[in-house]
Amino acid sequence: MAAISVLMVVALVAYVSVLFVIIKNINDDPDKLPVITAYAHGKTIETNPAGFCTIDLSQCAQVGDIYALDVPAGYPLQLSLSTDVSDAQWALLAVYEDADGNQTGEPRVFEPGEALAVTVESSSDPVKQLVGVEIHLAVGEGSEQGLLIWSIKTA
Repeated sequence: MAAISVLMVVALVAYVSVLFVIIKNINDDPDKLPVITAYAHGKTIETNPAGFCTIDLSQCAQVGDIYALDVPAGYPLQLSLSTDVSDAQWALLAVYEDADGNQTGEPRVFEPGEALAVTVESSSDPVKQLVGVEIHLAVGEGSEQGLLIWSIKTA
């Protein structure tokens, strides 16, 4: 039991340490963080990471903004990734909502160099409306590994 407690403390310290470095980098120079550009229906936004989570998503901290970009039904959302993201393995989670408010996620994993840009389709059918996307990028190594998460609300 004591060994489990020690491991939990070590994991928590590692998590907090990585989180501290990320927050410090955001505050010191947000231009150093990878940026994802989103475009839809004539509007463009540049996004910084909104959160940092442990690799298993059991602990998360908000380190930036959740961005909003209106994506009308039937129009696509286009994402352009910095090479810091596209040159690594990363994941895209598109979240859709049906007419009853039930949400489902459609994840896709991209291999290093597979895509510098992606298009997320939005349906004109009210049964499957795009309500948001998240991009996940693994950072760090070993016990200090975690996920940077970009979040864009689209509806």
